[in-house]
Amino acid sequence: MTFTDLPTNWPNLPLTDPARAADVVDLFVSAGDRRRGVLSALLCNAEAHFLAAIHLDLPEGASRSSPRYCGKALAPLIPALQVRPDGALILALGRPSADPASDHDWTEAVARTCQAASIRLLAFYIATPDHLYAPPLPAGPTLEPT
Repeated sequence: MTFTDLPTNWPNLPLTDPARAADVVDLFVSAGDRRRGVLSALLCNAEAHFLAAIHLDLPEGASRSSPRYCGKALAPLIPALQVRPDGALILALGRPSADPASDHDWTEAVARTCQAASIRLLAFYIATPDHLYAPPLPAGPTLEPT
């Protein structure tokens, strides 16, 4: 599926459905974002409805290397996200090509960063020009809205 498959009322639907969430990520993470290497944050409300998208440029090569940039990239957003503890987040790493070796590390870093900040992470996606997929999130405590 792609963003062209989204129903017209998608903003009124929760992004807890993995196919719908992937289509929304596909809509907001452009081909340019994927080529440049961008970490995109899709902000959601307590019902997991989309609110806004924020795109965070990563240093050149960061999207293919160590995920140590995850915490640094999200640092400016964390205080704002913590103000609304009932909200949720979908993160997507745009990068120019697949790098399966780093998927696990990026997924772990994203989950660890969100958990440490008490931010409810709905999903994490990797977006390349040719592919969009969600590596499985590590097992651990799920953050429910308060």
